[in-house]
Amino acid sequence: MRHLYKKLSVALAALLLLSACEGVSGGAAGSSASEGEKRVAVYTTVRTTGQYPEQFVVLPNGSPKSDKVSAEVFHMKGNAGGWGSGSTHDFTAEFESAKVEDGTLTLVPKDFPEKYFYVTDFEVTCDSDPAYSFTSDDVGKTITPVADDFETVLREDGSEFDYHIFTPEKTEGMPLVVVFHGFGDTSNLLTYRTAVEWAEPENQAKRPCYVIAPVIGDEEYYETSGRDRVFEALKALIDKMVSEGKVDGERIYMMGNSFGGMSTIEFAEKYPGYVKKALALCPALTYSPRAVSSLDKIKDLSIWFAHAKNDQTIPVSASEDAVKKLKDLGSDKVKLTVYTDEEMNAKGADPAPDATYSYHHVELAVMEDDAYMEWMFE
Repeated sequence: MRHLYKKLSVALAALLLLSACEGVSGGAAGSSASEGEKRVAVYTTVRTTGQYPEQFVVLPNGSPKSDKVSAEVFHMKGNAGGWGSGSTHDFTAEFESAKVEDGTLTLVPKDFPEKYFYVTDFEVTCDSDPAYSFTSDDVGKTITPVADDFETVLREDGSEFDYHIFTPEKTEGMPLVVVFHGFGDTSNLLTYRTAVEWAEPENQAKRPCYVIAPVIGDEEYYETSGRDRVFEALKALIDKMVSEGKVDGERIYMMGNSFGGMSTIEFAEKYPGYVKKALALCPALTYSPRAVSSLDKIKDLSIWFAHAKNDQTIPVSASEDAVKKLKDLGSDKVKLTVYTDEEMNAKGADPAPDATYSYHHVELAVMEDDAYMEWMFE
């Protein structure tokens, strides 16, 4: 993975914990928490395949017996859900390292088996000292760099649609990247790197831009009229940002995976000439006859399709046929990249026989390749 996790120092982790967790008093070294206080901070990152915990930073409950602990004495068990599932399953996890410094325990998990936003509850026990045991109820704060830099705007607060927005350091006349998520991936800052990648400091240094990541519920996403309502509200928001001088109307870019790839194409067709460049990742064109029948409206759009050869959810032929039709319409600005199983596996796809959706997530490969971003911002 290109984006390597940089571990917090124990001192910084402790400061984050003490400032973020509710009910923890003090701030001096050697602090401990009383029963019922929020005494745990979870530090996560969004890896290629989604959000995972990197550290659990814990204030002990009461007075521990010792500040000497080892990873082997800690064990986690819990429950987690999954994509499109209303049920949960059990999971267990072990730890790679454990260290107590200045009264604060830092635990680093080993091969954590679940995306963290799917975890519903957990318990961590310490065999040698119960003061270091904790549960999900003790978590006062989850810290996710970059994703936390997005502002969340909700309908309940007066917006026309739910979305996350990242604001660059320079706020006038900037490019805008709109990122549509796939069906069911409403935790769109945490599922994959399609949105957060654009907001990474290293990318912002090269390609500063606003990022808007609409959040579209399943029922609204599945209905054509529901998507259209989001498209109209999104365009109104972008138009406002352009009129305010925040966004350069000649540098509006769009991308999405699966239903998001389909929506990228639908939006560009609905407003021809509005989007300057687009990435359509494994677009779910088998669900949108109107998108396929209206490709003539985007024959002048620079658009890059990407698809896994053995995508079992949306066949690669959906992209191949769209590219062929666009070229037949006279487009010289369309291209397609197809990824083999080996290339997908190398980027984190699960080749297991029951991993139904693994080869559908071509974004695993795309978001780790600077070529797409460089092309978008040429």
